[in-house]
Amino acid sequence: MTLGVAQALGWIGAIALALALPRYLGDVGLGKFAFAFAITRLVGLTAELGTATYLAKTIAQDRSRASGLAAALVLRLPLGAIAALMAMAVARSGAHDAASIRVVDVLAYGLIVDAALTVVQGALQGHGRMRAYATCGLVSKLGFGALGTAAVMSGGGPVGVALSWVGAQTVALAVGFAFLGPVRLEGARELGAWRTVLLGGLPFFIWQGALMVYGQIDAVILSFVSGDAAVGWYSAAYRIVTIPGALPTILMTVLLPALAAAAVEPARLRRLTRRAVEAAIVLTVPTAIGTAVLAAQIIDAVGYPAAFQHSVVLIILLAPSLPLVAVDMMVGTALNASDRQRRWAMVAVAAAVLNPLVNIVAIPLAHERWGNGAIAAAGVTTATELFLLVAGILLLPRRTLDRATLGFAARVGAAGAVMGLALIPARDLPIIVPVTLGAVVYCLASLALRTVTADDLRQIARHVRPRTPARVLVEVGT
Repeated sequence: MTLGVAQALGWIGAIALALALPRYLGDVGLGKFAFAFAITRLVGLTAELGTATYLAKTIAQDRSRASGLAAALVLRLPLGAIAALMAMAVARSGAHDAASIRVVDVLAYGLIVDAALTVVQGALQGHGRMRAYATCGLVSKLGFGALGTAAVMSGGGPVGVALSWVGAQTVALAVGFAFLGPVRLEGARELGAWRTVLLGGLPFFIWQGALMVYGQIDAVILSFVSGDAAVGWYSAAYRIVTIPGALPTILMTVLLPALAAAAVEPARLRRLTRRAVEAAIVLTVPTAIGTAVLAAQIIDAVGYPAAFQHSVVLIILLAPSLPLVAVDMMVGTALNASDRQRRWAMVAVAAAVLNPLVNIVAIPLAHERWGNGAIAAAGVTTATELFLLVAGILLLPRRTLDRATLGFAARVGAAGAVMGLALIPARDLPIIVPVTLGAVVYCLASLALRTVTADDLRQIARHVRPRTPARVLVEVGT
């Protein structure tokens, strides 16, 4: 319940930014911010040690190990400072204008704050203190949404948006420390604790770093090949498509401690994973189909400038990635919980190599043919998620996802297709009409195809009240 409320409020911030940034920054201004953010995050990989996920997993398995693992803070803060200096240097070494450099400078300071924030959130997640974890995320997302929207509406431009992100992260860090209580760093002086954190977090770092590379490198390539405007079109489309992505994020956040605790029971682990994958499919398939069918209407409804009509085709190409990402998150969490993170990390490395290699070829071709290199970036992003999904399923323990799961996914796809067909004749009506129609048709089709049952609805109602996250997942999986 707490995660759901926090995520719902966080959506407000994401929606506010999705509405305000393209409208007030324009395609070029949005492109400058997106490019600077991508550069900063890529360089910021030097401060990532995979410690947040490692803390969440190990603390969930053994609470007595929390104090020694807090040494992660001592490691990450100086690395965050180094990453900030490197980001500033990289921005000045290329052919970037002064405006882009200023945005990078501001975001670079945020790397230091973010380095500490992710460690604190990982510790809170591992302890099962999901209300505190959710509050940190809420402050970060809602704060960024409120501050960023106010900044662009008052003429702050890309620099104002960057300052808003740093400010929101700083407040979220203060809130996280308040929930965590006195920081226990007894193990921070022990070299053995540092070694444990470094080696234990390495597989998660490889995975997170690889995803960061493939998730941000397209904006950098786009900037050099097609210019800031194309980056802005792509960023606007990506923001719209990822707004519903909060739903699988909630599932993943709750799932990791539950799966880590169930790792010694293979049957229980398989059952929890299967239920999580099915839930992700049910939630995201209709959203993806609806977003693709109503892409042009969404752009009109949010009042973007005319230049963002270039984003319509990008939304259509990115929409299928929503269910792919959701299932990837569930599969990846299950692999991490079952100590198969090293193999999963190698898959991410392969994706991080293949994605930019394909983009380097495809983006210039799309730019030359259609004047919009982002078309290639969007298509390659969805294809990369499909690659991750296939590889992740192959790495899962045997019989985790079986023919029954495939049949379930097919029925969900059929319900989504019925919904999509119903939306087509209603596309030109006020957008609330097709959205409402689609929800009703999908619910009815789901009940008819038994992807959702009356018993499922009763379970959802029963679990709406606050409960221990791991217990909820265990009961739902029975």
